[in-house]
This record gives sequence, C-alpha cells and structure tokens, in this order.
Amino acid sequence: MFPTRNEIIAQFRSPVFIPHRNFHGMETFSRLSDWAGKNTVSVELPRMKIAVSSIDYLRNFNMPAGDEGSMLRFQQNCYRLWYQVDGQGILHNATRNVFGTAKPGLLGLMEIGERYSYLHQKGPFECFLMEFSVVPSQQAKCYWNSEVEGKLVLPENSRLYFENLIFDLIRVIANDKEILGLASISRILEILVVLFTKGLLVIKESQFPENKAKSLVEKAKAMMNLQYAKLHHQKDLEKECGVDINYLNMLFAKETGKTLYKYLSDVRMEHAKYMLEVNKLPINEISSHVGYTNSNSFARAFKRSLNQTPTSYRENARKKGYGS
Repeated sequence: MFPTRNEIIAQFRSPVFIPHRNFHGMETFSRLSDWAGKNTVSVELPRMKIAVSSIDYLRNFNMPAGDEGSMLRFQQNCYRLWYQVDGQGILHNATRNVFGTAKPGLLGLMEIGERYSYLHQKGPFECFLMEFSVVPSQQAKCYWNSEVEGKLVLPENSRLYFENLIFDLIRVIANDKEILGLASISRILEILVVLFTKGLLVIKESQFPENKAKSLVEKAKAMMNLQYAKLHHQKDLEKECGVDINYLNMLFAKETGKTLYKYLSDVRMEHAKYMLEVNKLPINEISSHVGYTNSNSFARAFKRSLNQTPTSYRENARKKGYGS
C-alpha cells in the first residue's frame, strides 16, 4: 500500500510551499527553486546518458478558469515531462497547433524546441515537471534516435505508484536527504523507466553503416536544436558531422524535406516567438538570443517566415493575453 500524497508531505520541513519565482500566482515546494539549475543530475548507462536539468512543481488552488491572461507557457531545449496531479485544462502544442485535454493522471512529454501552453478549466491545479535530455553514451557503438510517442492517462494503480515516486523524490530534495546524490538519482531513474515501459519515449537503434545517412541527419538536427544561437557558419555542421556540407544538405533535405538553412531558421523562429510572447526584451536582444548578428536580418527572416514583423507578432500576442 503506497503512502498518500498528504502522508508524504507531512514529512516535509517547514515551509513546505513558497511562491514560485517564475510563474505568477503559483506555489512550489520550498527547496525546488534552489535545486533547479544548480544540481543537474547526470548518469551514464552502457548505451545512453541521461541528464536532468530541472525539477519543478506548480500548484494553484484558485487558478482562474479559462483566463488566457494566466495561461502557462513553456519551451525547452530538451524533453519536459508533464504530469497532471490535479485539475483539468487544455494543453496546446502551439508549434504544431495540436490541442489535448489535461486531467489528473495525464503523463506526457513536451518535445525539444516546441512551444506549449496550458489553459486551466476547472478544479485546483497541480502538476509536476522535469526537464531532461537523453543522448548516446560514450560507449555506444550504434546510432539511435529518441522519439516521443504521444501521451496517456495512467490507470489508478499506476497513478498511485507514479505519484509516490514524484513526492518521494521531492521529499528527498526538500529534506536534504541526499546520499552522494544517489537518493535522487534512483528515484529519477524509476520515473524515467515509467516513460520507457509505457512507450512514451522510444529509443530506436540500428548499427552502422546501414543508417549512416540517418545518423548524420540526427547529428545535424541535434546540433541545430542545441546550438542555434551560436551556429553562424555551416562549416561548424560540416565539422560536427564529418562530411562535406553540400552532401549533408542533400541528405538532410531527403530525410526531412527541409534544407539545413530552413531547419535552423525554423528552430530560431520558434524560440523567437516564445520570447516575444512571454517577456518584454527589446527586439534587438531577442535577435541576439536566437542567433542573428543584427536585428535587421532577424526582422527580415521573421517577416519571411510568418508574414508579419516581430513587433506586430508581440502586439497580437498581448491582445490575446499572452506575456507579462
């Protein structure tokens, strides 16, 4: 019999909850704010390396229903696990314009570089989030690609087990019960095992040289997804992948339907749209953040991609209640 959420929370040091530093009106567990960004957990297994960069918990017992002004917005450079503990709302993948219902027990992953939003509908709101990356280990002798396979609502027994893992992990962090980092790592790995066993995260493997072309494309995509702000010369991609850039571009277009330039531009535009929606940074700073050397080239690329200027996009987003 698993202990209940309240039974585990009763073991937490005071104060248990504090205002969240990034999401207005939200509370979070008191020690998670200090843990995020300072205690990246990394573990290397025989075929993969897992790095967890943040663990977060959001709750608001009086969250306005259907209020677009209080909509939660997310974007990440790795995977973001989303688990709905309580409340019901709408999760929107703004990059693909796909909507889905979020209700207690919902477990899913937010894709790398894609924009998401959550609009609350009813009930008290609580959710657990974890950002992590999965890459081949140094010992891996094969190409593999990780893919997200949708989302699901856990059945009651699985939900109790999964929530027990979540709150026990947070308890370890909140009460300083780490043992050489092993206490949190063991619980994080158990959480990730659920993603693999439920088929939400799939690792596809195949040996070289059969899928060398696909491997090169995935290397190029990974570099652009992570280094989009610093990637100013295609020679960097050529060096990373170890092949002529024209050959790489041909393979990339064949596999993805996009040129390297188009893919990189799309990645930058997604990050630019998110930044225009959620903060008040000047356009020239956003331009620099997403990898453009000057604001004019950024504005031209944005207009070419979205048929509107960055300023008009920001104004339209604010009319819809987005942003600060």
